[in-house]
Amino acid sequence: MLHSHDGEVVDLYLRKSTKDEGRSVKRQLAELTEGAEREDLRIGRVFADPDFSASRFAKRARPDFAALLEHIRSGACQVLGLFEGSRGSRKLGEWVALIDECRDRRIRIWIWTDERIYRPWRTNDYDTLARVGVQSATESNLLSDRVLSGKRKAAREGKPSGRLQYGFTRVYDEKGRFVRQEAHPEQAPVVREMVRRITEGDSLATIARDLNERGLTMPGGAPWAGRFIRQMVLRPSYAGRIVHQGQDVGPASWTPIVDVGQWRKAVALLTRPERRTTTRGTALAHWLTNAVACGTCRTTKLRARTGGTKRPRVTYQCDGCGMVVSAVALEDFVEKVLLARLGRPDAAALLTRRTDDAATRAAEKELEELKGQLDEWKALAKARKVSPASFAEFEADLLPQIERAEEKLRRLTVPPENADLSMAGVPARWPGLPAELKRRYVRALTELVVHPAARRGPVFDPARLGASRWTGDALTWAEHWEAEGLTA
Repeated sequence: MLHSHDGEVVDLYLRKSTKDEGRSVKRQLAELTEGAEREDLRIGRVFADPDFSASRFAKRARPDFAALLEHIRSGACQVLGLFEGSRGSRKLGEWVALIDECRDRRIRIWIWTDERIYRPWRTNDYDTLARVGVQSATESNLLSDRVLSGKRKAAREGKPSGRLQYGFTRVYDEKGRFVRQEAHPEQAPVVREMVRRITEGDSLATIARDLNERGLTMPGGAPWAGRFIRQMVLRPSYAGRIVHQGQDVGPASWTPIVDVGQWRKAVALLTRPERRTTTRGTALAHWLTNAVACGTCRTTKLRARTGGTKRPRVTYQCDGCGMVVSAVALEDFVEKVLLARLGRPDAAALLTRRTDDAATRAAEKELEELKGQLDEWKALAKARKVSPASFAEFEADLLPQIERAEEKLRRLTVPPENADLSMAGVPARWPGLPAELKRRYVRALTELVVHPAARRGPVFDPARLGASRWTGDALTWAEHWEAEGLTA
């Protein structure tokens, strides 16, 4: 028996974390209501926080718990009813603060699982309640340790942990034991499409709209939205990498479902601070807009204009001096020169900005040493001085280090705004690139300057762009043409 006073009002606090199975707030309320009737207690206010953790690892505040504390402090509470002690809190400090509030206001605490009402102003009851808090906090910590231990073990073995991600499926044996994770036959192609289209310049909104129009939905059946696509594409698991506590800990046990290089470009694009959603609208139809400086005004950039009524004609015009150049002629010439330069073996060097500082030299030295170590192990393996198993172990250890060193050097030598640009296959891909992406290549690789025409004529005079230069190059295009014996 609870030895309560007849007709006393008990206010209930119900809570369930997402991990508590069979302990729903509905069940707690039913048990507490039945117990209250048996002990002649009347139910007063009911505070409930369904699907809220009360451990120190919780990321969300419990709204009804805060309301309960206000109710207690108001002096309106006589008895506080809990299904079990841990329902109140698994944070020791928070639990002690709660029983202190009840002690100071002489509020009794009824714990259903204990079949007892505690009077926290009594030393023995307070001691028991305090030990309930210690036990709850310890259980929470042990549970966290077990979960983290399992995740660390899975990370070391390259196995997936946590919920199944979109794009994958998992295979289990007849006893329900995990066998492997592999690409989902229907979802993986969708992930590949997302990554590819992001690298090609499509906006997240455009991709989401296209997927929804094709009747494809998110795992729960909801329509796709750009922010969800972004969150998903950033996951390293698609590139076959394991991330544990924010650190890349090595290759996964499953095969990547997207091209790793393409995924990295997509991530670089999505994480650029100055990222803007790109579209294929008419505003971006003319890709040299604001990418070419006027040779007369210098600081003024040319913008596309459409004029004429009978025969509309698109031109690039300077707002300062009014200089005009044919859009078709200018774009054709710049495209020809740009693609010819990108077809050369040293094209990738155009994106780098070599700085002879200590950090860059250290990164280069680190990368060189790691590659040297790998070459030494390859030579030992080829000479059969180490076993294939030993070589595989050292290779698995060195390759992630080499990747990180390459990425470090890339960050030091490639400006952030160029991080997602690639020289690979640009000439072949150029016709299908969005206007905004074409303009980004132009801005990254060139400093274009166009002068007024020296003479009238139906053919564009390349000499008008002679003052232009490749970014970081000391020579202008005209000086290169002269040195190479070419004529403008």
